[in-house]
Amino acid sequence: MKKIYEAWEDETCSIAFSNIESINTQCAKGLLSEKAKLLHRVEADTWEEAMSEHHIKMGWEPYVPVGEPQECPRECGASFYPEGSGACPNCGNVC
Repeated sequence: MKKIYEAWEDETCSIAFSNIESINTQCAKGLLSEKAKLLHRVEADTWEEAMSEHHIKMGWEPYVPVGEPQECPRECGASFYPEGSGACPNCGNVC
């Protein structure tokens, strides 16, 4: 269930970080500069996991997910953030 996320930086030093589908849409609509440079690519099961890795790669403070973690309602044993992505790393979207 992993998704690919990318971080891009444009000539104004603005950084875009999103899943590859959204990045492709932004490029197609001209919302991401043609001069933007790929900073890094992350493969992750959830938005929270992707953002945690992105923050590490950028040298930023640790990412703080939205809300409190809860046990997956499908009882797979994993935790997820229902106020955030609502995605379980084992089961996918559960909210």
